[in-house]
Amino acid sequence: MSSDQEAGRPPVVERANVALIPEAAQAIDKLQQRTGLKKVDLVNRALLIYEFIDAEMRGGSQILLRDSEGRDQLVKIFM
Repeated sequence: MSSDQEAGRPPVVERANVALIPEAAQAIDKLQQRTGLKKVDLVNRALLIYEFIDAEMRGGSQILLRDSEGRDQLVKIFM
């Protein structure tokens, strides 16, 4: 059994070598500090979220954020 499977992660299906723009590299650093997750886990999660949002928006949905006081804010995402 691989260490990924032992850690509860799905097996690797495809590998990608990606060059990050400075803003993306900073975002990963911030997320690693806040979450303690590995870069590979953050990139996988980001791609899953991006695909979900893209599919929802293409289907006509809007993205809303609700703050802790219950106020909604429409999020404009340009894809």
